[in-house]
Order: sequence, then structure tokens, then C-alpha cells
Amino acid sequence: MTRFHHKYTLPMILTLLVLAIAGLIVGWFNFKRQTTLPSNSNTSAIGVELTQKFDYVDLHKLQANNVSFIYLRSTQGRSYFDDDYLSYRDQVQGTNLAFGTIVAYSNESTARQHYEYFIKKVGLNTGSLPILIEPAVESRSRKYLNSMADFTQMLMNRGKSVAVLLNYRYHKFFPVKTKFVTDGKYEPDKVKYAFWRYTTDGRVKNVSGLEDDVTMFSYNGTVAQYKQKYGQLTQ
Repeated sequence: MTRFHHKYTLPMILTLLVLAIAGLIVGWFNFKRQTTLPSNSNTSAIGVELTQKFDYVDLHKLQANNVSFIYLRSTQGRSYFDDDYLSYRDQVQGTNLAFGTIVAYSNESTARQHYEYFIKKVGLNTGSLPILIEPAVESRSRKYLNSMADFTQMLMNRGKSVAVLLNYRYHKFFPVKTKFVTDGKYEPDKVKYAFWRYTTDGRVKNVSGLEDDVTMFSYNGTVAQYKQKYGQLTQ
């Protein structure tokens, strides 16, 4: 049987083992509490998407934890409307958060049907951020893109800024002032993309309900540009 020649050797080994395990546990909990940030450390502002899939989210806590803006999911096609859109829109008025509105664009409704349902349910109070049109299908056919572009133009005719979650290579289908949002893995080109949807599996520390599966955005510009266009940062 192995014998330790020094009476303190075994206790020391056990102590170091306990400390190592404790360090891993503390590190794991600290990691779980951290906010998921984009890979570039110089981001000027981050935001999250809020939908009815989450329980109640305290917007003041979001603001206190360095989130500067929120995107609220609204309509899809001519029949779906997120149940929590209006309540979050009311709540955000009592904060310094900027907000914007997301539309999921279906291939089963026309541009006019999308537009009329959107105006009926949301109206023109869509926030200071660009309305974000997100494809609801995988198709990138010419017919689908032209339909989305027609919807974009209808919103612009009402004085709205519009962004689309598409690769910039499709920009020729859309009105000149259309902005683009990427969900690519790496920091995007600042000339081509206005925002970066950098994760759909993020978290925001200290905010109940946003521990995981959070879609998060980064503004793809400078602090000065963000303040000029959308308001004060919360950091």
C-alpha cells in the first residue's frame, strides 16, 4: 500500500482538488451570469429581441445591464401578431431604450396584405430604429425578393426607415435607402450593414427570463452615430 512520507501531503492534495472544483463551479456560474457580447470588443451598442416566448422582462433591468435598444417582433403575413408587442411598446416609453419593430415576411401573403395587416395592428409608432423585415422562409427567389421590396417601399412611403435581414448581395432588388442586417459569424462590413444579429443563443446577465436563447443585435457604427440616430447609450 502506498504511504505518504509527509503527513501534510494528502491533505494538501485534497485541498487543492476541492479548490479546483470550487473554481470551476464559480467560473461556470459567473459565465452564466455574463451578457453575450459580439466578438468585436469595440461595439457601440447592443440590443435584444423580445417576443411572447419570454416571460415578463423588466426593461429597466435591461437598461441597467448595458442594453441600449430592443427589437419587438410584431406581425407575420396577414394573420399573426405577437401578443406582447403592444405591452412592451408601452413599457419602453418609461426607459431610455431605443426600440424598433420586426416584421416576419411570409411567402403566403402579398406585399399589400403584409402592409395592411401591419398598419392595422402596429400603426406608425414603430420606434426610432429601422423597421426590420426578416424572411420567414428560406426562399430567395426573384418573386419573393420583389414582393419584399414592394413592402419595403410601402413602408418608406410612410416615412419609415427600413432594414432587411438579408445578404447585401440582394441590394439591387430594394429601394436605394434600404438598410441591411447580417447574421454572419464575423463582424460585418460597416459600409454594407447597419446592424449585426450576432447571436440567437445569447443571455443578458441579471435579467430574469433572458438566461439563454436570446437573439441579440449590435449597432454596426460608432457611438456618435448611434447617439445621433437613435438616442443615448445606456452604458
